[in-house]
Amino acid sequence: MQPPVTAPRKIAERPAARTPLRTAVRRALPALLVLAFAVLTAPATALEFRDIFGNEQRPLEKSSARADVIIFILHDCPIANAFAPEINRLAAEFQPRGIRFFLVHTDPDFSAAAAQQHAKDFGYRWPVLLDPAQRLVARLKATVTPEAFVVTRDGTTAYRGRIDDRFVELGKRRQEPTRRDLRLALESLLAGQPVAEPVTKPVGCFIPAPKRSTP
Repeated sequence: MQPPVTAPRKIAERPAARTPLRTAVRRALPALLVLAFAVLTAPATALEFRDIFGNEQRPLEKSSARADVIIFILHDCPIANAFAPEINRLAAEFQPRGIRFFLVHTDPDFSAAAAQQHAKDFGYRWPVLLDPAQRLVARLKATVTPEAFVVTRDGTTAYRGRIDDRFVELGKRRQEPTRRDLRLALESLLAGQPVAEPVTKPVGCFIPAPKRSTP
């Protein structure tokens, strides 16, 4: 049996020679680190969508709005549908105060025509988006429906979680909520105050997996 081939010790300990490429990389490293930091700390950029009526919508864009409220829903989720009246009340009250509302269907197989009928059935008069590729789901890391996000104009998520606490857990519901979390978050934001509870645990239906692209 032949002994394993190893590099001579003196070669392993020999310092690497400085090449022009190595020198250039070392000189450019500080600028690269600054660029990487800028990318990581940059605010969320807008995503372009067409709503269920074909109008262009850009949630998360920098605009004159104080913030965007993005609520993920499923057409066949009874908990999400139960919140329709409260969603409509909040949108009617806060949109005139500079808050944009977007509802986002997360079912990859749900059609625009079906979403139009769903909006009609539940009285939604706010932009309703289809997210079959779940780009917004991935961007905001949503997990269930309904789940609400409040994103300020600088891209900061000021609040994420439940709309209110009427659903204690699956199958257990209060007659009336004891805490209206989304409303409180919006009131704090408009008053220039930090949100007292920026993260709450939503109760609802799990968001289905997105479609896998066919190679």
